[in-house]
Amino acid sequence: MKRILLVLLALAFSSTLVSAKKPSKATDFSGNWVLNFEQTKNPPAGLQDYRMVVSQDERQLKVTTTLDGNLQVTPNTPSSGAGGSGGSSRGGYPGRRGGIGMGVPGAGMGMPRGGGGGGTPHSEGPTRGDVAAYQLYPKSAVYNLDGSESSTQFGDSDQTNATSKAVQQKNELKLSLVGKEDPGEGGGKIRIKEQWQLSDDGKTLNVDRTVKSPDGSGTFHLVFSRKEADSSGPASAGPQ
Repeated sequence: MKRILLVLLALAFSSTLVSAKKPSKATDFSGNWVLNFEQTKNPPAGLQDYRMVVSQDERQLKVTTTLDGNLQVTPNTPSSGAGGSGGSSRGGYPGRRGGIGMGVPGAGMGMPRGGGGGGTPHSEGPTRGDVAAYQLYPKSAVYNLDGSESSTQFGDSDQTNATSKAVQQKNELKLSLVGKEDPGEGGGKIRIKEQWQLSDDGKTLNVDRTVKSPDGSGTFHLVFSRKEADSSGPASAGPQ
């Protein structure tokens, strides 16, 4: 009887050790995320809706991004972003090869203050960094959660090839995108780094995005709200 009791105790102790060593499950960022204009600092004028559809399994994180609006940059606008460090101060941005305004209707033609037909009013007009933070992000990107690199394309007019990489630690996700070539005629490769954090209730996704590119640089804090899968139309948290 004693032997049976000792065996049962040993099994229980071993089970406890295995449970203690088992890593906690990584945060799942899957969902339909819509930019919350009220909580995001200085979204560029003209931005009407910005969404990310995220699907995640044990191997990969897939991000599909859609942007609605007419984001324009006034000529010779400073290139530093909201709360970010200064970037390129090169002139001739509108219509320049590789410029992020090339694929946007009316880009490079100037814009009245607070114009654009949507988005939160921007007292000084959108900077190059403001626009780059949204338009350069890939429309579709896949990140391997084992830390290996994958391939994607930036959202610039030349669809610059890039490598994507992810590092996940519990409830935090770090993403990086680096261009494979220099689209800015010597201005440097496009680089985007992000840090994702999910709120405790799973309803809010905080994204700290740093952009470095020939078309603008800066660090931006984006706040997304979770929406139901069948949600359609502009975000309720956006401008009315």
